[in-house]
Amino acid sequence: MYAGAGCALAGHPTGGLINLQELELRAPGKLMIAGEYAVLEPHQPAVVVAIERYVRARLRRSDAWAVSVPAFGLYDVPFSPVMGGIHFANPDPRLRFVQEALVVALSENVAPFSLELHSDLEESDGRKFGLGGSAAAVVATVAAVCHATRPSHETPPSAEKIFKLSAVAHFRAQGSGSGADIAASTYGGWLRYTSFQPRWLAARLARGDTVQELVSEPWPFFSVERLSPLPRDLQLCVGWTGEPASTAHMLRRIDVLKEEEPHVFEAFLVESHRAVEHLTAGLQSANRHRALEAVTRNAAALRKLGQEAGIPIETPALERLVAAAEEAGGAGKPSGAGGGDCGIALIFGEREAARLSVLWREAGLVPLQLTPQDAGVVVSRVIP
Repeated sequence: MYAGAGCALAGHPTGGLINLQELELRAPGKLMIAGEYAVLEPHQPAVVVAIERYVRARLRRSDAWAVSVPAFGLYDVPFSPVMGGIHFANPDPRLRFVQEALVVALSENVAPFSLELHSDLEESDGRKFGLGGSAAAVVATVAAVCHATRPSHETPPSAEKIFKLSAVAHFRAQGSGSGADIAASTYGGWLRYTSFQPRWLAARLARGDTVQELVSEPWPFFSVERLSPLPRDLQLCVGWTGEPASTAHMLRRIDVLKEEEPHVFEAFLVESHRAVEHLTAGLQSANRHRALEAVTRNAAALRKLGQEAGIPIETPALERLVAAAEEAGGAGKPSGAGGGDCGIALIFGEREAARLSVLWREAGLVPLQLTPQDAGVVVSRVIP
């Protein structure tokens, strides 16, 4: 037996995929809107949104286990369930997220299948924008296995189950992370999110708790709430700086600040919490001024945090992004860890959003056409 929670019914008499030959589904990427860094702490909220770019999974019955990720140049890589995990014939480190997703999702007595993953979260020329590709790949893999291997008389796997399995897999592959990207890929839409806490999950796994045990119980600190309805004229604008960001380096510097100057970090947490709560309240009450002020407030808190930690959360390119957003009548900030990648702006009105795109181009930024996606991971095709 291997150490998965299992989405199939162990010992099911068919011993194979249930009632289908092929299944396709898609999991959206994400953008962080507010609450970066703070969301890693207990009860600290963030706002994250799913976007209409996806990792698409195709799972088919097969004579042998295999995984293909064409973007990596990997085709029909053999794998096999073994005691304690999944063994890949090609130990390519880029497969670690898919490997952990298979570990947590597979159960006993499942017949072989092939899994193929395609992503449009990166450009064809290899440019990456920090849209949560690894998280979406994990969610797509977990959901595909869960849907494909469930007995026909059982209901489809819940979003909560897919989230928990995916969060465990992503954490085991990466060793950190708030899970906000997993939530966006699983649930979709605009979300107010608080993290399950990586330290809690690490402690539970270290003491030997099984994935099945973890999935079956409530998770402390974790919450997810859909923000709806939103103002009709709300526009989410995304600008790419052209600069890659090193999230791991930024997080290490923040950890040093937390240890050496905890009062500084606590002050940041207070500001971030207020900004996120004002943003959610402003959006849900259609109070434009309050929503934009909250984005500006969160940007200022992140800027100060970066200065205190000695890291460029708001780079010169992101400074130009924020300034242009304000000139167009909106409010902007870094998205995610900062230090490069993308920034976001909230603005009200299509004309205002178009003007902002012009200003960003003039400032050397690349406007991205990224639209919020209301749905999370969904099955798009089934062949019985």
